[in-house]
Amino acid sequence: MAWCRQISSASTATSSRGRSISGVGRYGSKDHPQAKEQADYNLKYLIAAALLDDQVGPAQLQPARIQAPDAQALLARVQVRPDERFTARYPKELNARITISTKDQRVFVKEQLGYEGGLTNPMSWDRTVEKFHWLSEPFANKDLRSRLIETVQQLDSRRIADLTELLAQVRPTAVFRISDLMDLLAQVRPTAVFPATHPGIQ
Repeated sequence: MAWCRQISSASTATSSRGRSISGVGRYGSKDHPQAKEQADYNLKYLIAAALLDDQVGPAQLQPARIQAPDAQALLARVQVRPDERFTARYPKELNARITISTKDQRVFVKEQLGYEGGLTNPMSWDRTVEKFHWLSEPFANKDLRSRLIETVQQLDSRRIADLTELLAQVRPTAVFRISDLMDLLAQVRPTAVFPATHPGIQ
């Protein structure tokens, strides 16, 4: 976005814990991320990506996007600072404040208390479905996605095997192992019964 070139600096205030994890070098440098593992919890990069692309999703965590000159240049103008009020409320609340200063001396401030999907603001089923479609579209067609949603929605009355059979149809480019998911699903209900073998499990 051309207007991003007008940003002189951007700063975010967060809890001291959040700053340590995602804002400064306590857990590794945040100044020159090159890979997903260096970017996905990096507030400097995530803020830059959100300003440039108007979203943060899988596409923003691709190495080519992370390493792009516009993203690297903008993240260098982002500062992360602790806020005592936010630190006092952590971990019950995860709050942040964004301040953007432009080259023509304008200042924009946005404070965000909590987030959608957090303890105080659970994500609705409709929003969950919307996000699922957004994230899974590259790996499953609309029919498969709809059947997965229906199966999860009726999980209390369906066999876990029904879900794993559908997941086995997901394109192999999706990065997960069905066996890992089955290990997690086994914790859903103590009475859940899993087949010993499944054609989709490697």
